[in-house]
Amino acid sequence: MEIYGQAFALFLTLFVMMVGLIFTVVPPIPGTLVIWGAAIFYGLITGWDNLGWWAFGVLTLLMVVGIVADIAGGQFGARIGGASCLAIFLGTVSGFVLGVLGSLVGTPLIGCLAGLLGTLGGILLIERLRYKDWRTAISATKGFVAGNVIGMMARVTAGALMFGVFILRVYLGN
Repeated sequence: MEIYGQAFALFLTLFVMMVGLIFTVVPPIPGTLVIWGAAIFYGLITGWDNLGWWAFGVLTLLMVVGIVADIAGGQFGARIGGASCLAIFLGTVSGFVLGVLGSLVGTPLIGCLAGLLGTLGGILLIERLRYKDWRTAISATKGFVAGNVIGMMARVTAGALMFGVFILRVYLGN
């Protein structure tokens, strides 16, 4: 591949990876998956010798860890806070439905906010009905929020490490 083609492929890959880093903080698209996809693009366009299979393996492992930590974080926090599986499930479903409706009616930002409020409101209401106590319901909802913050921190860390591994391999590995 000629030098201009490689430079353009690298620029496009780094741009998409930066967008992926933004999506590690802003839902709903999993940013680590975007970063991983950009690495695949780069490997396919420039040849795997530039990226290397071991680096791609590390990127894949970091992507999986980031996604699993993100999903498990909210669930673990909710369970520690005392939320039931039913509340987590129904809160997630209500958040998904409100998020989709909010995106269709408004903008993706409104959809994200509606999804967040739907999830938290669903957990809060189910736990209120279950315990007949607002303090316990609020505690379960706080646990869910805390777990999601931990999951987001893991997702951001995984995305930053993926970006770093890619940069190190491409710039220093050859």
